[in-house]
Amino acid sequence: MAGVIPSSVRAAIKDRVKAILTEKLAAVPPLPRRATELRPIETADPDGLIKPFHQLLFPEGLLRPWEFERTFSTALGTSFEVAARVIGERRFSEAKNGEDFSGSVSPAARSAIDDILRDVRRDGMRVSYLDLVHKVVAAYVGASGSLEKVKVDLYLKDGRGQELFFEMKSPKPNKDQCVGTTEKLLLLHAIRRQGPPQVRTYYGMSFNPYGNSRSDYAHGPATRYLDMSHQVLMGKEFWDVVGGVGTYDEVLSIYREVGSEMIPEVISRFGL
Repeated sequence: MAGVIPSSVRAAIKDRVKAILTEKLAAVPPLPRRATELRPIETADPDGLIKPFHQLLFPEGLLRPWEFERTFSTALGTSFEVAARVIGERRFSEAKNGEDFSGSVSPAARSAIDDILRDVRRDGMRVSYLDLVHKVVAAYVGASGSLEKVKVDLYLKDGRGQELFFEMKSPKPNKDQCVGTTEKLLLLHAIRRQGPPQVRTYYGMSFNPYGNSRSDYAHGPATRYLDMSHQVLMGKEFWDVVGGVGTYDEVLSIYREVGSEMIPEVISRFGL
């Protein structure tokens, strides 16, 4: 049976992920010592990689992959955005990454957003995100206002003209990331002057770090400062919205293929 993701799209995603990993691995410097040796504690490091206590406990072969993973995470996150766009292109009339959206936002709508953000920062997300969207859209008065511009990680538009906007951020955001994302999403509704179903906005999490079930999710800042039920799509539900039921498992299989093919290079780079 044919998969949800066509072979040409799978190949495009695979090539993108493989290119990112290859580029990052190429930047890893040669091993300065055997992987089993402890790293000496330097007196200075321009990259800020001195970890005296770690270096006294873990050998070079364990420190280097750990450092690499931390620097690789940002690039990996970008690959999720690109994969979602490539998949979305076959299902939606428009699919874009990093698109700017601008428009006039009335003083009343801007004031409503500011009031919402103040309350969320102080008390957490205590009301439905959909009610907040309605409040911002209803606050629009007149045609004059300040020009606002918002860049979104993923934009999808279907054949009926309905728009979906996603901020694709860490599945473990801090308070400022939660509140900042809510501001951007509400501004999009103010710019478009519409709410669901014509305009839908989401915090998109490409995976759930706590398990397969939404009920497993337990990251405190997100559960306090985001409306997990109406504002957040995570893991399987995010990918299925973008590409249809079954997309998440197929995306995982693409990344697994890259990992399997790149194992020799990874082992070589880290002396494992």
